[in-house]
Amino acid sequence: SFIMGLKEKMMKMKCRNVLSFLVFWGQIQNYMMRSSMSLIVLAMVKTENKAVTGVAEVITDGCVVENIGGLNETLVHQVKDNEGGLEWDQMMIGLVLSSFSWGYMTTQIIGGRLAELYGSKRVYGLGLFIPALLMLLHPVAARIDAKLFIALRVLVGVFEGVTWPAMHALTARWVPIGERSSWVSQTYFGSTFGMVFTFPMCGFIISSIGWEACFYIISCISLLWSVVWYFFAYDSPEDHPRISPEELEEVSGLQVSSSNRPPIPWLDIVKSPPLWGTLITDCGNTFGIVTMLRMGPAYLKFMLGLDMKTLGILSGLPMLSRYIGGVAIGRLSDWLIRSGRLSLLSARRLFNTSSQVAPAVAMVVMVYVGCNTTAVISCMVIGMGLNAVAAGHFVSAVDLAPNFAGTLLGISNTFSGGGMGTLAPLVVGAITSNNNTWAAWQSVFWLAAGVYVVCNCVYVATIRVQPQYWNELKAEKNDLEK
Repeated sequence: SFIMGLKEKMMKMKCRNVLSFLVFWGQIQNYMMRSSMSLIVLAMVKTENKAVTGVAEVITDGCVVENIGGLNETLVHQVKDNEGGLEWDQMMIGLVLSSFSWGYMTTQIIGGRLAELYGSKRVYGLGLFIPALLMLLHPVAARIDAKLFIALRVLVGVFEGVTWPAMHALTARWVPIGERSSWVSQTYFGSTFGMVFTFPMCGFIISSIGWEACFYIISCISLLWSVVWYFFAYDSPEDHPRISPEELEEVSGLQVSSSNRPPIPWLDIVKSPPLWGTLITDCGNTFGIVTMLRMGPAYLKFMLGLDMKTLGILSGLPMLSRYIGGVAIGRLSDWLIRSGRLSLLSARRLFNTSSQVAPAVAMVVMVYVGCNTTAVISCMVIGMGLNAVAAGHFVSAVDLAPNFAGTLLGISNTFSGGGMGTLAPLVVGAITSNNNTWAAWQSVFWLAAGVYVVCNCVYVATIRVQPQYWNELKAEKNDLEK
């Protein structure tokens, strides 16, 4: 009855709006399975007395007090969350958080190409269905051995690695150019809602039932999504059984080969300055996001002394802000482009710069406000609210080469989501291991801010917006031979 009711409502929507909803929900599940570890791992591990003493010595004059004012008055407590019994130190926590990325970077390129060749329905669907099954094994693996748990996280990363490239292949076939910033921001960044829902939900579950239940609940919701995706998703407008002639006409001008699949022009890709600029700024953006959002909960717990339930609620706010800001700025960007007030190139440069500089400034300010929890959370919310990458570099792969959009995102995500997702937790873990001090965290956030700004400068200098000559080069050559 649930499926039939959902089907009746979807019949009244545009087909690409239905697809937008399905991908949005899929991204929620994607990031529930991926990012929940940032919070759950803090409940899994045992906070040793000597570690608590070490932190208290550093922040006793600031954070580990009660009546400070603002949010701190009711939310800041002693660092005493002993929910878990696993004896993992900061370096092991860093390894656990980065292990997903070890697997994630291995399937980016192949995931994009598989989606281009065989369709995003199967590739994206299996990329979330299999990790949902693996989540059921996480609690047992954690109790047995940390290495086994890390191996499971690597496998989850391997299968989820295909999801983002598969979405780009889908976007290139379904979404007109004038709608892409809006569509990508409101659809892909269901990922932000994944964290908005996951952090408070896991905080409540951990406080009420225990950390093991987080894995089981997330798995069940993800398996439900898989059923809905199977029945309602289609690879292209031509495959959809109920698409209207009007909607089919709207997407008929997209420069994507629906029959012949041109071979990947690897040499042209490697020599493309716009692609290098996109890749570099994507790496900088990912390094910054991972530092603020994946390692941020550790900063809030160990430096500001927040308890698990409070940590869950507050950790979701920056991601809610990121989604709202991303949708609003994406729509603004599309309007400015359609109305002729900004060229496509100027829009990409302007909004990418704002999306990188804003969180960089927020991180630098955040680490100097000390124990003022209100100010820290406000910085995170403002910085992430302006991190609207869908109006900047994130759609550049679709601009540059629609036929290879999935492959290009796979290349970029191999280095950003995989490489930076691995590197950032290890760097933060190395700097703060047995050294949870203000000076250590200042080094962490200054480093991330610098990476943001420098990488954006490369993007601004190299980016182009016209489809590159190699997008159709091989296909045209084959046609001439025929």
